[in-house]
Amino acid sequence: MLKRIASTGVNLVVLGVSVAIFLVAFIALNALGAAQKPPTVAVLSATRDLNIGDVIAASDVAVKTVFQDDNASLYIPGEEVTGVVGGVVAQPIFSGQPIFRSAIVARAAEGTRLSAVLAQYPGHSLFPLPLDAMNLVAPDANAFLPGDLVGVTIVIASRPQQLTTPTTMPDLLIDPAYAVEATPTTMPQEVARSDALSRAMPPLAKDLFPMGVRVVSVQGLPPETDSADAGDSDSSFTTFDQPQMLILLVPNESREVLSLALQQGDRLVVSLMARGDEAPTAGFTYWDFEDLFKSDREEVLGGGQ
Repeated sequence: MLKRIASTGVNLVVLGVSVAIFLVAFIALNALGAAQKPPTVAVLSATRDLNIGDVIAASDVAVKTVFQDDNASLYIPGEEVTGVVGGVVAQPIFSGQPIFRSAIVARAAEGTRLSAVLAQYPGHSLFPLPLDAMNLVAPDANAFLPGDLVGVTIVIASRPQQLTTPTTMPDLLIDPAYAVEATPTTMPQEVARSDALSRAMPPLAKDLFPMGVRVVSVQGLPPETDSADAGDSDSSFTTFDQPQMLILLVPNESREVLSLALQQGDRLVVSLMARGDEAPTAGFTYWDFEDLFKSDREEVLGGGQ
């Protein structure tokens, strides 16, 4: 009996020592792991998706803890939240993403200026594209949001006619003794050349911005109202005649191209894009459309056999 009690006591001591060793090892490993982790820093992050041109509100930002690395200095520290509220978003920020210093532009004292966005985009301009232009085809203004990527395609139905020189020559006084046989004024080579020129100037469509351009702001939309307020408001004050337009962030060298396209294009089509292409497009002409039709027809009909 005494031997059994002594054996049980030894087992308890061994168990206690084992537990103590485990706790010491666990604490040591935790301390070692914590010592190897990089230090953390509190930065500002977005609580929702923010688009170009948005004005930052207090509810749009929150403090987030991240590991301090080489990129930590690019973020806005959490203690600078008061300086961020009221700023203008200069590049899209996703929900939960730490906010870079270059993503926010300070708000002007007299109000928010759209031109402040250009501080982060040298070599670019804000181009107003009116959605009510006669030759513009685009989705409704409500379909656009700041930060959207859009493409602009110009359609030319026919090239403007060039000035031509008179083909009739003035009558010359010729001695009747000299009989001159009439010769055709149009040579076959000239006819072929004329056909080639007419084929080289067909109707065409061309993407002006294959890479896409960003929508910075949508102007002319009626202000949002609550349903309760809408019921009490006078219907005579619910109409808005302000023209609707997109404010696009375009390269400086494209202002003239887009202006001429808006003035002389038979159609100007605005498309919403998921992503753009780096290389320019070759354009699409009527003859390309005809060749595509012939190619598809031969493929479907088995090469005409």
